Amino acid sequence: MGVYNHRLALLLRVAVFAYAVKESIPLTKEFSEYCHQMAVQQSNPSIMFKARLRSGEEIIVDDYREAYWWLRDNTPEDARILSWWDYGYQITGIGNRTTLADGNTWNHEHIATLGRILSGSEKTAHSIARHLADYVLVWAGGGGDDLAKSPHMARIGNSVYHDICPGDPTCSQFGFYAGGKPTKMMEQCVLFKMVRHGQGVVVDPKKFRHVFDSKFGKVRIFKIVRVSQKSKKWVADPANRVCDAPGSWYCEGQYPPALKELIDSRKAFRQLEDFNAVKDDDADEYTKEYLDRMAGKKGKAKETKKKTTTKKYFKKLIGCYDGEDDFPEAKLYGGGNSGASVAMAAQFAWSENKKYVAVARTHVDGHSFAFDTLPTGTSLDTSSEGCARSCTDSEDISCGCADGGCGDLEPSKAGDNVRRWVVYEVGPNQINEEQEAPKKKKKKKKKKKKKKAKSEL
Repeated sequence: MGVYNHRLALLLRVAVFAYAVKESIPLTKEFSEYCHQMAVQQSNPSIMFKARLRSGEEIIVDDYREAYWWLRDNTPEDARILSWWDYGYQITGIGNRTTLADGNTWNHEHIATLGRILSGSEKTAHSIARHLADYVLVWAGGGGDDLAKSPHMARIGNSVYHDICPGDPTCSQFGFYAGGKPTKMMEQCVLFKMVRHGQGVVVDPKKFRHVFDSKFGKVRIFKIVRVSQKSKKWVADPANRVCDAPGSWYCEGQYPPALKELIDSRKAFRQLEDFNAVKDDDADEYTKEYLDRMAGKKGKAKETKKKTTTKKYFKKLIGCYDGEDDFPEAKLYGGGNSGASVAMAAQFAWSENKKYVAVARTHVDGHSFAFDTLPTGTSLDTSSEGCARSCTDSEDISCGCADGGCGDLEPSKAGDNVRRWVVYEVGPNQINEEQEAPKKKKKKKKKKKKKKAKSEL
């Protein structure tokens, strides 16, 4: 203690402290200025920006304000707008119209209901939306549009409505193949059709009527056909509002009776951020499954595992190959989820009318090729390291490996990537056949009934 409290030691400690304070002042000032700069940027989001056309002409993209003013000037004052929650404040503040959700919507189950609508088919979306809104607004034109955000919509929706992506919390079948080709689930959803409307895709005008396109195609607006006036009046009735206290400014509201069956089917989801919520083992298990799959680990896939069989997707296992040179030149690249999921791999091959598919999984995605002739090289034993790695949606089927997913394996040739390609002969599209069977049966029954009625006449 004597040395520590010695006069020279005290002077040295004071000098070190003074030096530290002196050096920290510029850093503190820099940090303060940075915080202020970020605060200004975050507090003043811009809905207009400069861009340059292919001709080199500089333009101002004013699509968002244009769309919100269109709503303000061309829709009734009591019009309700359905959109993803990101644009809620802008629609309300600039367009002066009611939205179904905004940045202050803390109710996860409500956001999940929007996700269910937007990721669902036109028929499913319309059957729900007609009881909640009058118009649908989507961001289009690429660059962070609604299709870029759509996987989140499906995943959030599935966390509450587990039948959107059965057995797969990552909703891996809702997305795009390499090159931007949509998966079957994506291609059939109402959001895809609205964003791509007029680009070889058309939204059913009997359900959603296209009423507005912004100048540069960044925003599209659709009017919901056959809006339920009964549900609209019920929601607007003050007697049906649920408030903290009579006359309170905060009323969380209720869903119209027509949606009771849908709302009752929801499963409340406790998010990781809900620190004060009661512990929910199911939500914890669901979240763990999601995080494991996103990290490339095997998931339990309870529901999918029961349904997934090799025969349903693949007719025959051809073998495992360590190089792409073994595949025919006329091969088509799939990539993405189709390189890690048995269902996606088969769907990719079916979509291209190819006989064989090769897959090499990294984590939740990977690489895939589809082709019509058998590989020319010698195949490896399918039980070899890397070859036997299972697919993300089935532990019983091998999806090979690629890059970091191959562990310590070495490339087969100098300069090659590390790959173990498992090749399958694709079976008939039984999924489509199963989906079409009830329709054909119903059509046949209807035709028979019509024939009987005609004979009676």
